[in-house]
Amino acid sequence: MQYAFDIGGSKIEFGVFSDAGEVLLHSKTPTPRDNLDAFVATIRDVIGEADQEFGARPDIGISFAGGLDPQSGAVISANIPAIKGWSLASELSSILGRNVLVENDADCFALAEAISGVAKNARTVFAIILGTGVGGGIVVDGRFIGGGSGIRGEWGHGNDVTGTLIRNGLAPVPCGCGQTGCLDAWGGARGLEHIHTQISGNPISSFEITDAWRAADVQATRAVEIYCELVARELALMVNVIDPDCIPVGGGMASEKGIVAQIDALVRECALGRYDNPLIIPGAFASDGGLRGAAMLHLDAKGAGSDKGSRPIGIPR
Repeated sequence: MQYAFDIGGSKIEFGVFSDAGEVLLHSKTPTPRDNLDAFVATIRDVIGEADQEFGARPDIGISFAGGLDPQSGAVISANIPAIKGWSLASELSSILGRNVLVENDADCFALAEAISGVAKNARTVFAIILGTGVGGGIVVDGRFIGGGSGIRGEWGHGNDVTGTLIRNGLAPVPCGCGQTGCLDAWGGARGLEHIHTQISGNPISSFEITDAWRAADVQATRAVEIYCELVARELALMVNVIDPDCIPVGGGMASEKGIVAQIDALVRECALGRYDNPLIIPGAFASDGGLRGAAMLHLDAKGAGSDKGSRPIGIPR
């Protein structure tokens, strides 16, 4: 049995998984974003109730939206101010009296897909998140790939899509990281909304845009075409660098299989390597990959966690 959390800015998801990966319990709780004591109390209460129900005290895996300092384990970026700068794994381990492992949510999604999802038989997995923004995680031979900064797989930042935007008559918008031109501002659901608003002057939700796209609406179709071009250009560069065997897609946009297929076709057309079969496909755990991946962090605790460099996860060979 394994306990797992997927911690985001709005909610804390908790799951109890059997050794076979079956979900025994699943719950959601609002995230106390600005109060550390309330945050810890929420985690403790959820665990205490599960302990009583199952009569067990398993280790805990945590997936969260942010990065960790590889030396101290401190949270270095997150949308939860209460835990910023806090050594999440070590502090919770001490408070709860049991082993706690913590990883980025995109990495946990990549791990879940590599172990038992659509990338189960792949050696090199570059999983991407197309949700509110853009994220990614890399698993190679059962190891997370990373370096000394604690930030990895963030293909939505540090790039510049301004040229593609201008060519399509769009004005750049600032990214949450402070730069302008990052794909993160355009590659998720909010990005699709930005595109459609600038094309049509009509601010509607991503769901309404994709519904209109399926109905062959001209403006929605154009918005989706630009969106796919923006994502595919940056993703093709990642394919050239990493040469992944599989790119599972998570996040809300993963449910739009037609859009994912369009991105896949563009990437395979632009990439230098030859890929005869689909490379970019919706993940098997697109909606709960972070939670499932967190439950898998303890498959082999040796070397897992926040160590510098690549880290073994114990994927069955």
